[in-house]
Amino acid sequence: DLAIQASGAITVPIYPSLTAATAQRIVRDCGAELAIVSGQELVQHLASGGEPRRIVRMDREVAEWTQTEVEGGLLDAVSTRAAALKGSDVATVIYTSGTTGEPKGAVIPHESMVAMAEASRAAFELRPDDVLLSFLPYSHVFERVSGIFVPISAGASIWISRGGDHLVDDIAAVRPTLMMGVPRVFEKVVDAVQQEVSQQRLARRVIARWVLRRRIGHQLVDRLVVPTLRRRLTGGRLRFFISGGAPLTADVEDFFWRLGVPIYQGWGLTETTSAVSANRPGARRAGTVGTPLPGVEVKVADDGELLVRGPGVMRGYYRNPDATADVFADGWFRTGDIGTIDADGYITITDRKKDLIKTAGGKFIAPQPLEARLQRYRYIAAAMLVGDQRPYVAALILPAWGPLTRDQHLKGTPEQLVEDERVRSLIKDGIDALNRELASFETIKRFRLVSREFTEANGELTPSLKIKRRVLQQRYQRLIDEMYRAPRSPEAATAAERQRPQGGGS
Repeated sequence: DLAIQASGAITVPIYPSLTAATAQRIVRDCGAELAIVSGQELVQHLASGGEPRRIVRMDREVAEWTQTEVEGGLLDAVSTRAAALKGSDVATVIYTSGTTGEPKGAVIPHESMVAMAEASRAAFELRPDDVLLSFLPYSHVFERVSGIFVPISAGASIWISRGGDHLVDDIAAVRPTLMMGVPRVFEKVVDAVQQEVSQQRLARRVIARWVLRRRIGHQLVDRLVVPTLRRRLTGGRLRFFISGGAPLTADVEDFFWRLGVPIYQGWGLTETTSAVSANRPGARRAGTVGTPLPGVEVKVADDGELLVRGPGVMRGYYRNPDATADVFADGWFRTGDIGTIDADGYITITDRKKDLIKTAGGKFIAPQPLEARLQRYRYIAAAMLVGDQRPYVAALILPAWGPLTRDQHLKGTPEQLVEDERVRSLIKDGIDALNRELASFETIKRFRLVSREFTEANGELTPSLKIKRRVLQQRYQRLIDEMYRAPRSPEAATAAERQRPQGGGS
């Protein structure tokens, strides 16, 4: 990436997990001349589409290039090109995940990358002695800017993890001072700790659960349990975690702070060259995504949408003037996120504008926070709320088959278990618990269980693991329709549905 930019060329990162059809659409749209890939499978991904003109393999051609070939005048040529670059020249075109349609390429110049890296470095006070463990994909703007350019601008060290499956071991080996991740990674950490606790001897299990559920403060617990958990999670010298890419639930955020592990939530988009705002040392407000980074302005439009102006805002979508015009208003970028800004400048994100559910009764419901809360229930792996232009809110639920089968000793395939009354009853308990905390118009009145995990390979998740609502609604249309026409029954209705008035009820 750095070499391509130094040579004056333009990098277009592509997630290796994308389908061949999507990868080929991106290649055709940007007019790529050269692709650099690793492995024959990804070569086939691109070659089957007839473009680009040349494909180079990391594990073959690149690995075989010798230092002599590189030094044979090429370094002087690159230096000449780099010296001629202007800040306004395009550095990269990054295609968005496309939750609502085809991916669009955000055009980002060099000066945006530099400005936002400097803003983040200053906000988080990175130092030359910092050690960052990098494990998110570099095709994601968050890791690419914050995981490469920010530490480089600070003179810090970057260690590259072998991936999520090795993360715990890599943390122990590297002992990083800071790490960045998406909420799902931190949720998995919490789940893993809770699972480990459940398998410990009774006395230790009781103490550890006390830690997980209550505020730290008991002297014995602080001395015996907290240091061990903290060391396992951080490697022993971590200054803080940074979470971005999606909302972090309050209970996960609170979990880390209870253990004395600072975690700072931020917010940004591909189109803003990563971060717009962030909580940071000395400036944190729980439940928010912090205040704008230096040089960035944020305001709330009349309809609640957050608008951004600043050096990181993209130039536009590549070869897509209509889409570009749709997201700019009087020089402000329309983020598509709904939120509020308090008197001290702290920003709270409530939902995506296009995801808001408007019931037939005219009430607006933000589904993402409710889905995130459902997914914190032990027996729910994933959830999607529906109800736009419908009389009430309903949910598609993917049960967490591992905990269900372990805890309840259930036998059978997922396809069989979705019909099991015990499974339905346990899921209903979780939904009812959430409903007790909601306004009546927000409550989930009915649900249906699905057996199969939502995956990126099936086109149901974006590469950053956000659900594609339109795709899921089409694939599960029959189940969704059933929830709005089926008679009341224990497996179909929650307590909130059974309490609805008969006759003229909404």
